[in-house]
Amino acid sequence: MILDSHPFLIAAITQTFLYGVYLVSLGHALRWLLLEEEGWSLRSRDKVNWLFLTTTAVIFVFSTVDVIFDMALQLTFIGGLEYGGRDITQQLVIASVAIETATSLITDAVLIFRCWLVYQKSWRAVCFPFTLWVINVTCMVLWVVGYALSEFKSPIYRLLSRPSTQLFYSCSFTTNLYATSAIIYRVWRVARLTNKRSSVLYRVCRIVAGTGILYTSTSLPLVVSAFLIVTQKPIYILCNAINFSVCGITFNLLLIRVGQLRAEVEMGIHESTRDMSASVPLSTLPQSDNPVMDCFDESSSVPGRDHADVKLKQRIGKGNFSQVFGL
Repeated sequence: MILDSHPFLIAAITQTFLYGVYLVSLGHALRWLLLEEEGWSLRSRDKVNWLFLTTTAVIFVFSTVDVIFDMALQLTFIGGLEYGGRDITQQLVIASVAIETATSLITDAVLIFRCWLVYQKSWRAVCFPFTLWVINVTCMVLWVVGYALSEFKSPIYRLLSRPSTQLFYSCSFTTNLYATSAIIYRVWRVARLTNKRSSVLYRVCRIVAGTGILYTSTSLPLVVSAFLIVTQKPIYILCNAINFSVCGITFNLLLIRVGQLRAEVEMGIHESTRDMSASVPLSTLPQSDNPVMDCFDESSSVPGRDHADVKLKQRIGKGNFSQVFGL
């Protein structure tokens, strides 16, 4: 099987193809970050979200450098072990691992930030995913150190590298699943108050769910292959290449779809904006004593919920995307 005989080559080809898809999505994402909703005029400096623009630029740099490293790895394989080929290969692998894990940490941090905004900046709501993110930072350090020690034939390599790899992907998958589910549930609970399926908030739920499913469909196989890396290393290499590329693509897709929806709402294209059912400010949604559990427990008792529901219905049509996506 060609995947078994040339795993790095197949992974490099796949990642290069997906990098082309990423560049297309990047161009569209920059349009919604830098230009006005209507026309091709640049946004004023105070309207540009510099946090997300900087994050987008960093992910672009990391994705580009990683593709270059993959191509360089193929050249070192062709060159064989002469002229220090093995050392160069090892250094490229270490750099690639650092870039890929850092990219994953950045996108996970953005998702946690969005979840934090949805829950009215409640740290209790994001305590669990934030703890997993901190664990992943530690795993990244151990992973890179383990690869570096392998160059010196150190036995610590096996003690650090494989467990940290498995824990990193498991925590990343859990973080994305939890934060995405929490955001969807929170927005969906507010959207029900509009009693209208065409509400903008229902579309927000579909946007978050769509990008979440896309990323989960590639991260879950990566988690499984990480635990089977000893016997199925070629599959792990391919899954890792796909997941890394899809990570940047889903980030851009979310920016694109939110930008398009925001433009429709601001220009009054979406029908729900004409009957004052566009959305409901999330800041008026009542908080329980335990927002982490409340985001998954609809039956939990929240004092004053009926009164808050009335206030929500009165404020329909004043949607605030910044509380959901930071945009």
